Amino acid sequence: MKRAIIGGLFIVILAVTMTGIIPSCTHETLNLARFDTLCFERDIQHIFTNACTTKNCHSGQGEEMDLTNYEGIKRGITAGSPAQSRIYQAITSSMMEPMPPTHALAESDRILIRIWIEQGAKDIKCLSEPNLNLTNEGGVK
Repeated sequence: MKRAIIGGLFIVILAVTMTGIIPSCTHETLNLARFDTLCFERDIQHIFTNACTTKNCHSGQGEEMDLTNYEGIKRGITAGSPAQSRIYQAITSSMMEPMPPTHALAESDRILIRIWIEQGAKDIKCLSEPNLNLTNEGGVK
């Protein structure tokens, strides 16, 4: 009797898992083909400067993470993988002290950082003006 109950429970769990009712724990990646390549200097650096390096936080003044320049930011990034990037975890996690601690980053800033990381977190410099308008669909026009 006990074996039948366990067997039946196993079949139910297997069926539920196979049909996708229980969400997977993998992070969905963005469709990067629909986004222009982000430029670190123009599109990303100002986010860290405005949110992370004020009040001597992450400003290279003996802090664990220096977020004042590309080299320092890159140390907290795993190119191509936001989920494996310490910085991205810090700005999106509800399990640790949120960063920045005084207020959450705007969703549009978190999306830009995620796209930049997924694009390889490159130190690209651009001459043109930004053409970034986040739409309700989460895309960049």
